[in-house]
Amino acid sequence: MARTLAVAAVAAALGAAGCGGDALSAPTPAEDASGLVPLSAVAIPRPVGGDIVDEAAAVRLGKALFWDVQVGSDGRTACATCHFHAGADNRRRNTVHPGPNGAFESVPGPGALFTGSSTRGDDAVGSQGVARALFLGLPVSRQSATDECRSQPAPPFGHSRQVTPRNSPSVIGAVFNRQNFWDGRAHDVFNGIDPFGESANAGGMRTRITNASLASQAVGPPNSDVESACSGRAFDGPGSLGAKLLARPPLRLQTVDASDSVLGAYSNAPGTGLRCPGGAPCSYAELIAAAFGPSLAAEAEGAFSRIWGQAVQAYESTLVPDHTPFDRHLAGAPDALTESERLGLMLFQGKAACMECHAGAELSDATVGFAARNGLLNRDGGDQGFHNIGVRPTEEDLGRAAPGPGGIPFSTSGSPRDRGAFKTPSLRNVALTAPYFHNGSKALLAEVIEFYAVGGEFANAERSALMRPLSLDRQEMEDLLAFMTDALTDCRVERQQAPFDHPSLPFPDGTTLPVVGAAGTGPCPR
Repeated sequence: MARTLAVAAVAAALGAAGCGGDALSAPTPAEDASGLVPLSAVAIPRPVGGDIVDEAAAVRLGKALFWDVQVGSDGRTACATCHFHAGADNRRRNTVHPGPNGAFESVPGPGALFTGSSTRGDDAVGSQGVARALFLGLPVSRQSATDECRSQPAPPFGHSRQVTPRNSPSVIGAVFNRQNFWDGRAHDVFNGIDPFGESANAGGMRTRITNASLASQAVGPPNSDVESACSGRAFDGPGSLGAKLLARPPLRLQTVDASDSVLGAYSNAPGTGLRCPGGAPCSYAELIAAAFGPSLAAEAEGAFSRIWGQAVQAYESTLVPDHTPFDRHLAGAPDALTESERLGLMLFQGKAACMECHAGAELSDATVGFAARNGLLNRDGGDQGFHNIGVRPTEEDLGRAAPGPGGIPFSTSGSPRDRGAFKTPSLRNVALTAPYFHNGSKALLAEVIEFYAVGGEFANAERSALMRPLSLDRQEMEDLLAFMTDALTDCRVERQQAPFDHPSLPFPDGTTLPVVGAAGTGPCPR
């Protein structure tokens, strides 16, 4: 009912009238002219040239690193803190960034609860990080996970925790992306040091691993002085993040279920942390040795970023959302979709033109497979998989055309169409990953459909030629929303079933995401 009312409101706002034409026939896999296949039939990009000697052990290490709150300088922030809900972040307190103008227009000020739907002005809904501070050193006591830092409050957040200026994209299914982050700065070549691969922005080259954008992405946030760390903390060497974790038991502050699909055999439940075979508490050194072998493990403190990136990629590569009604439909199951969902799929592929960008089984043109089939330039002449769609004025955030630390834009085409362009996200599990767009400006899928129906909200000079007004009536919008909401949701993600189960996760505000084992929070209804 809520979905019906939301779409009705959108249709009324657009003044949509009956434009449906003849009744649409339900598609079958044989009728699907797009050549779509279930996602399970799409090859998962595998890194080439890496150091992993035992993939299962690397997945164990990567999952521990991803969920461990000891990573944050505050001892309370993990990668998962911004990627815990269907791989994204649905928190609403202290998650508004004031945008380029520095003025909070959607909330009273920093730290406030955002109760609205769409943001106001140039505000963005991002993820809560850490308070601004200068790194002084690692915790004096190994029983502490809180780094020694000096507070450095400054506008616009003052003493409150800082907020990222972009919305956290889901890590689920991100293995298919050719380059990760909204602006694609996580290069597909991992250099073992930073996100920038072999581009001119790179800080060096410790290794060269291809098909490794997830590894490049993984080494960015842990020492970001907004997202996770006090300013100045290093990844490798004495006094670094590596030194901190090597001196502390993995997941020491968190509980792992005995049925966890990856870490269950190492569970110390009902206690915290991990217990290695033989009964002794695990160390990160042991997990690293099992995944990478004794030689690299012996150098772990000085090569921690190289280890971190590959291990987190190994774990995130298992998070493939390929059990959706849409996949069952593509596999030939005659009753996988409801009538409304089948009609929505026809619209998605045809009249609504969604698949012009949300292409293939991955539902994105920013993937490894799409680039291999169609080249590295999109139809506007910009970088493949990145588009300016008129969410905000281009100058507010240059996106793909923004300069990196070396002053060189992330754009490889050099096209002016890359100004204000952002990566096309997959729409799998889109019903679970609100808010939407790179700035989190829309909280409802109905609002997203309205945005596309009018062809975008800002007529930027760089706006993609693919953005054009649509003529969708109320029923068509209802069917399209039904397809996106229900047919594209992997219930295992929604119910946190393996491989989407996880350790407990204590949040900085004092609440805790409960531990969930392989069976998840309940069975799937369909």
